[in-house]
Amino acid sequence: MAKGKYARHSSGVKLPVILIMVVVAIIAVIFAVTALVRSLHNEEPMPSISDKLPGQSQQQQSSQPSQEPAAPPVDDAATQARRQELLDQAERLMQGYYYDDAIELLQNAGELTDTSTAALLQDVRKAKESLVKYEGGQYYHIFFHSLVADTAKAFDGDREEDGYDDFMTTVSEFKAMLPLLQEAGFILYDITDMMEIVDGKAVMKDIYLPAGKKPLVLSIDDVNYYTYMLDDGFASRLDVDADGNIVTIMGGTIIDHGEGVSTVEGGEPTYDGDVMPILDAYVKEHPEFSWQGAKGIVAITGYAGAFGYRITDLHLFDEQTQQWMLDKTTQVAQALRSNGWQIACHSYTHNQYWNKKTITMKEEEYDIGRWLGEIAPYVGDTNIFISPFGVSFDGDDQRFRYLVDHGFNIYCPVDSYQPCYVRDDYMIQGRINLDGLTMKNYPERVIRHFFDPTPIIDPARPE
Repeated sequence: MAKGKYARHSSGVKLPVILIMVVVAIIAVIFAVTALVRSLHNEEPMPSISDKLPGQSQQQQSSQPSQEPAAPPVDDAATQARRQELLDQAERLMQGYYYDDAIELLQNAGELTDTSTAALLQDVRKAKESLVKYEGGQYYHIFFHSLVADTAKAFDGDREEDGYDDFMTTVSEFKAMLPLLQEAGFILYDITDMMEIVDGKAVMKDIYLPAGKKPLVLSIDDVNYYTYMLDDGFASRLDVDADGNIVTIMGGTIIDHGEGVSTVEGGEPTYDGDVMPILDAYVKEHPEFSWQGAKGIVAITGYAGAFGYRITDLHLFDEQTQQWMLDKTTQVAQALRSNGWQIACHSYTHNQYWNKKTITMKEEEYDIGRWLGEIAPYVGDTNIFISPFGVSFDGDDQRFRYLVDHGFNIYCPVDSYQPCYVRDDYMIQGRINLDGLTMKNYPERVIRHFFDPTPIIDPARPE
């Protein structure tokens, strides 16, 4: 009996064992469901003890070296080239004293910003902060006439030779002057930025330059290319190339139109036939020689047109040529102004009544009236009057007041001491001529302020 009893109980499953099996099954289901949910949400599975490396404690695992952070990406070649272009542009702006423009450019470099742009930005700010107010009582203004480009033609023994020798400068002399002026500490400066009218009174404006530098104004008289100068070693007219640069036209065929008017057809553009293109090229190479791109003043009369275009003798030309000359005059004037040049009135007639101071009010009204009516509309307005023959007037002379009242509140006579002052509602600034007459006969006038001219005098000049 007993044996059968024990045999019956041993064939069943005890209740505690069943409960344990149920619990294990439930736990397994929970883990399976959890794993499924995590996989659906892209989560990392729960770590298990099997994740540990064999034979290592948790502390040993954590002491393993971590992976080094990735190095910052290296700029591609295109980005580096763009950054260098920006740096070059900012550097050139700084050299030409466009400090605010350079600062703005570097501050807005965006993705091109790096340590090199930050360093240059600091240099620009330091350069701007280092400027000092110019306290020198002396101002400087040199002037020229159109340059002799071909000395063999200009100094050929004809009746014009003596005048050219006295009043002109050769291309080689002018080119030699520029580095000498720069070495002497001069910086080209815009005359219109030297004075302003405040409450009807002329006031000298403060000038800030690098320490030891001096402001220099430069002007060129009679940029008209008169008939008598054609085929005599000078350019025949100004023009503009495809890039907006001023060029001089040399050579070509002279055409006589009657009434003492001749022009040149054809010719070749050059960049060294007169002051303007030569100085433009020099400043491009040496931007530190010019304060914010200033070059000088181009002074023109009116009786022979402007820049070599006979726009005041239009009746001698056909309609197409008339329009071409008017358009060219405007184009040249705009290019000059865009390249840092001012344009001045040099009277309309350049008549001897200016030189002798016998000009009457009626004659002056005619003279200035024609310039304002026939030249200004094509070359633009100006407040600069370059006096013919360098003549001076007293401030209370009605003929002088007529000029001021018609907008010419900067008056420039000839005076080797180059005085500069304001009175009432105008400014006077004297000029010295750096030509054959001064360099050969009065070199001390040049030495006093600038350099010794003797070594640069062109040997092609008459003895």
